[in-house]
Amino acid sequence: MKKAVHFGAGKIGRGFIAELLHDSGYEVVFGDVVEELVDLVNKNREYPLFLIDHNFEEKIIDNVIAYSNIKESDKLIDAMCEAEIITTSVMATNLPKVAPLIAQGLKKRLEQSKDKVIVMACENAIMGTDILKNAMIETKILTKDQINSIAVFPNTAVDRMVFGGVHNGKEGIEIGDAFELVIEKGKLIDPNSEPIKGAEYVDDLMMYLQRKIYIINCGHAIAGYYGQVLKGYDIVQDALRDPELLPQIREAMLESASALEKKYGFTHESLVEYMETMMVKRFTTPGVVDPISRVSREPIRKISPNDRIMGPANNCEEYGLDNTYLLKGVACALKFKSEGDLQAEELQNYIANNGIEAAIVKYTGVEKDSRMYNVILDEYKKLLNYKFLEI
Repeated sequence: MKKAVHFGAGKIGRGFIAELLHDSGYEVVFGDVVEELVDLVNKNREYPLFLIDHNFEEKIIDNVIAYSNIKESDKLIDAMCEAEIITTSVMATNLPKVAPLIAQGLKKRLEQSKDKVIVMACENAIMGTDILKNAMIETKILTKDQINSIAVFPNTAVDRMVFGGVHNGKEGIEIGDAFELVIEKGKLIDPNSEPIKGAEYVDDLMMYLQRKIYIINCGHAIAGYYGQVLKGYDIVQDALRDPELLPQIREAMLESASALEKKYGFTHESLVEYMETMMVKRFTTPGVVDPISRVSREPIRKISPNDRIMGPANNCEEYGLDNTYLLKGVACALKFKSEGDLQAEELQNYIANNGIEAAIVKYTGVEKDSRMYNVILDEYKKLLNYKFLEI
């Protein structure tokens, strides 16, 4: 059986990437830092998925094993020497943490004169595999030339709805039918190969990355920021079902879509259908509950210049298009509070100590007194009248 090594045994790892790897005929070796997840996978060497769109019918993922990144790194290094593909779903901010271990695996693979391996970061990030590769180069475990001689690094765009759930007395992961795994075909060992079944292989990944992150992730995050700041909601679905908020959330996604139409030539109809299918309908499926604290976490990253809210807002500005609701989303993100979220706490502390004006410039990258700066500042000041805010 073919072997794949996947770093990240959380819900996305087990409920999305590993499921596709399993269905493509791979034995899946998980690596994770959380001992409980390692033990969970190893308990039965299999785990259940529950299909949301099929009355939570059970699907078993077998031929799996897990090792601790910390305590059993040697076993993961050996597994990487035998693997045909190495993937991650550890969150983009954690890619530099897993990079040294993957680099050690590639180093041993190189010493053993193994064939090239496919390495892909399957993260909600723009060109996440490039981030991982650069982090590996910075470890100096291997040179850039050595890394390129032993591995290829296609970038990906990923999207799937996954939740924890208990059915028939079993704890597992709930997954929706709709998913998106788009892979840069030109960076594969064989551009005509399809190493993962069900994935889409494309020449221009950036247009699909931005479609996903600038519409779906954008709408999801803004729903959370609008929901908490404007209505005091804790669950994203409450915001998406709110007759006052949903039209505004849709408008933010449509603003983003309008810029993608100009930039890449998507048709308006295709983007509206994509938005409704992959975002609105999916996240309002009965029984689906998504905490805002998870969806909108790490607000500093999410309002950075090229990420899911300011990225499309900047695109709209470039093309002379309306970005009112996107910028309102930025203002709400600047008021987002979540205990234990280090970025949310940093953001609020910075605003308290330096003022909102300095925070807008520092975290969004817009120039002081620019049009977008003034819109964000005005929208932020309006929020002070909402009773749900903690002044």
